[in-house]
Amino acid sequence: MWEFDESVASRFQKEAITHIPDYERVIDTCIDIADSLKIPKTSNIVDVGSAAGHTVNRFITHGYTNTFGVESSQKMRDKSLCKDNIILSDKFPDIQCEFVMANWTLHFIKQRKEYIQSIYDNLSGVLVLTDKTKQTNVTKMLYYKWKLDNGVDPSYILQKEKDLTGVLTTYDAGWYIDTLKRVGFPRVEIINSRFGFTTFYCEKA
Repeated sequence: MWEFDESVASRFQKEAITHIPDYERVIDTCIDIADSLKIPKTSNIVDVGSAAGHTVNRFITHGYTNTFGVESSQKMRDKSLCKDNIILSDKFPDIQCEFVMANWTLHFIKQRKEYIQSIYDNLSGVLVLTDKTKQTNVTKMLYYKWKLDNGVDPSYILQKEKDLTGVLTTYDAGWYIDTLKRVGFPRVEIINSRFGFTTFYCEKA
C-alpha cells in the first residue's frame, strides 16, 4: 500500500514530475492567477498537501511571504524546502486566507466534501483544486503512454497502480463541479485538464 513515508518523501519531486501531467504548468498557473487577481503579497495563501514544499517555495520566492503549506505526513514535512511554513495537520487550519491551492491532494482524502467545506469557510477569495478524476480506458492508456515517454518503468507503473488502490479514490469531474457549488462557490470552471488530471478554478466572491 502506498504511504507518504521516508522513501516517497526522498524521491517525491521526481515522482511528481514524471507521474503528474502538467505539474509545473499548474503551479505556474496558480502564480499567474495570484498575480492577475493582484493578491497582496502579505495575504495568507495556503497550499494543501504541500509535500516537499515546492509550491510554497515558488510562491515565497515570487514575493508572497505569507504562504503556508498543510501536510499530514511528518516525513514529507521533514523534507520540505520551507519547514517553518508547513503546518502538520490532516485538517484544514483555522486560517483566514485569500488564496488556497489543493493540487493533487484531495483524491487521497476520504471526507472530501467536508474538507472542501472547511476550505470554503476559511477563504475570502479563490481556490484552485487539481485532482485525478475518473479516466476512460482511452484516457488511462494515454496517461500510461505519457509516463512511459517520461522514462517510467512499465513494471513500476503497474506496481504503483496496485499500491494506490483504495488509497487514491477518483470521482468524475462532474462530482467536483457539483460539490464545489453545493458548498457555496458561485463560480466554478475547469482551467486545465490532461489525461484525467483536472484543475478547477473556484471563486468565492
